[in-house]
Amino acid sequence: MNKLNYISIFFSLFIGLTALSQDRDVPFDKRLFEDKKLAFEEAAKEIKLGDFYFFDGRDEFLMEALSHFEKAQKFNPYSSILNYKIGICYLYSSNKSESLQYLEFAHRVNPELDIDLKFYLAQAYQLGGNFETAIKYYELYQALIPSNDRKQQRYVAKKIAESKTGIELMASPIRVWVDNLGDSINSEYSEFSPVISADNRVLFYTARRPDSQGQKTDRLGNYFEDIYYSVRNSEEDWAAAENMGAPVNTESHDATVGVAPDGKSILTYQGLSSKNGDILITKQKADGTWQQPTSLGVSINSKHHESSATLSFDEKTLFFVSDQPGGYGQHDIYVSVWNEKKQNWGKAKNLGPKINTDFEELGVFFHADSKTLYFSSDGHRNMGGLDVFKSVYDADLMEWSEPENIGYPINTPDDDIYFVVTGNSRYAYYSSNRPGGFGEKDIYKITFLGPKKNPAIPINKEDQTVINNAPAPLKTLTKTEPKFLLTGRIVDGVTGEGMPGQLFIINAATNERVYEINTHPDGSYSAVLSPGEQYALTAAGKYFSIGSQVLTSDASFANQEKTLDFVLYPPTTDASSGHSFTLRNIYFGFDQTNLDYTAFGSQAQVELDLLAELLEKNPTITIELGGHTDRRGANNYNKELSNNRAFIAKQYLVDKGIAEERIKMIGYGETQPEVPWDVIKELKDKKAKEEAHQRNRRTVITILSQ
Repeated sequence: MNKLNYISIFFSLFIGLTALSQDRDVPFDKRLFEDKKLAFEEAAKEIKLGDFYFFDGRDEFLMEALSHFEKAQKFNPYSSILNYKIGICYLYSSNKSESLQYLEFAHRVNPELDIDLKFYLAQAYQLGGNFETAIKYYELYQALIPSNDRKQQRYVAKKIAESKTGIELMASPIRVWVDNLGDSINSEYSEFSPVISADNRVLFYTARRPDSQGQKTDRLGNYFEDIYYSVRNSEEDWAAAENMGAPVNTESHDATVGVAPDGKSILTYQGLSSKNGDILITKQKADGTWQQPTSLGVSINSKHHESSATLSFDEKTLFFVSDQPGGYGQHDIYVSVWNEKKQNWGKAKNLGPKINTDFEELGVFFHADSKTLYFSSDGHRNMGGLDVFKSVYDADLMEWSEPENIGYPINTPDDDIYFVVTGNSRYAYYSSNRPGGFGEKDIYKITFLGPKKNPAIPINKEDQTVINNAPAPLKTLTKTEPKFLLTGRIVDGVTGEGMPGQLFIINAATNERVYEINTHPDGSYSAVLSPGEQYALTAAGKYFSIGSQVLTSDASFANQEKTLDFVLYPPTTDASSGHSFTLRNIYFGFDQTNLDYTAFGSQAQVELDLLAELLEKNPTITIELGGHTDRRGANNYNKELSNNRAFIAKQYLVDKGIAEERIKMIGYGETQPEVPWDVIKELKDKKAKEEAHQRNRRTVITILSQ
């Protein structure tokens, strides 16, 4: 279930049953309905059927009970006991706001009806955001609990604490916009459990719709769950969602559980009940289709309930939720690390009592920054139901931070769960049942507005803009280590269309290969990087030239999204002869001709290995391998230096099996700079000058013939 939006408008809603304004209790006594015997018997029959489901003890049957109770309610809307039961049913439904009017009527006409009436009424007030009144009724109920019932005493004390937290959080809301994703995603049916790629371009979610794979319904008439997806066509618009079909969806329940940040691996839940289901993984193939989902194995799946999971960006760490024995509460969060040698998931480890509580921890999501964990809990400092929390891992201390409630209005007095965040942390998604939606539950986008900026000129308090009807003061979430999101595409230079390929990202200072990415079929990619670093990026397509760029980031990149595309050309088209492309990441140090495998080995290997592969796939083409230097040093010396560098690169290719006669080498020295000397002279910053010299120290590949 997902939390409803119970803000101040709750108490201005029109009371659906006008008859409940009559303050008298009319029991279902046949002596009171002598003139309506047949109708009374039908109503009594509906109550009997409703009681069968109501007293079954399982929450999922309360909607069936409600359908019968409401038929009896039409005959006699003044029964305190019937209104009481209807109020309880609505408390456990997706329309919890409906419960208050029935419980208020029951309490008004028969306050001593049942010892638990004040308890349920307090819950209805809490769900509506009327925390002061909720506390009043919780305390009245608390006085009625037997002194030896310590469990219930503790639980009511917790509900009072939740209400006090609600007062505090609602007085200091965070600055966000919450927007319905519209009818391309949502429908009259239920949509929930969204998962999103880090670049905010691909959305997967679960829905109960008539076009489900098996077109089956449960005993309450709800369609089985299936997984749907949508791709964002522009900055704002999402394409019409499509059913993923087989083999991801089956005739059973299939639900979204998690997604890798690149959107190319999906974790799904498959099963018929909460006691019979496993977490599976499916990966996208090069042609855009999906593999047959497979189980995550015995380290993850058990005879118990594994309900959600999330992968790290490199897909080597998995966090998941389970109610297996030995935990701290009902469902706990566990972590498992991929064993490369054994090719399976290692033994799962409980995250411990700082994260897990005596209550529920559900809906886990690991952010692409590889340190922030989001999850829902009703055991930490919540305002009612499941609230979304975040915790950050400190690699030096090897511990998680104290979970932080991410605030109102994202969190509400009801259940908030399945909260996912984009790579740049600007947007989040979750499902909710809010007024004005398309169906029972819809998918919503959350936009974080950041700290409020002071105006350039003073303004009157009356003129202040209020976000989401929330008064000042406003607060922001605690900041984590800054990251930025790099996105882009590999593009076919002839057709202008995106195409699948590979992208290698290397930290130029440490020589660490940060990412090796297989792009989406449309050529798109995403990566979460740290600002203040220089990155060497190399892109390649199956039968295309090589793209090579250097990205120098600084502090201004923090929490931003940057775009870098690579345009590649096929070397065997009619227009190919004379086409050239630059390899920027075969680095030679100043006044050096050797490939320094200690400092620059990985970078050299990436681009030269890709070039060797390109020549192998296109055995008829010949190339010119041109070496270039910067301007520092004598011209003759630089020409000799560039010749030597070209020779070293050629020899590397020959050692890889490329025929020597296919490679012409030439050293241009400083004669063809990419950044002219007069431009470099004007640069004030020493670092900028060195980067310009580095751009001139490059290797250019020119296609000579096919």
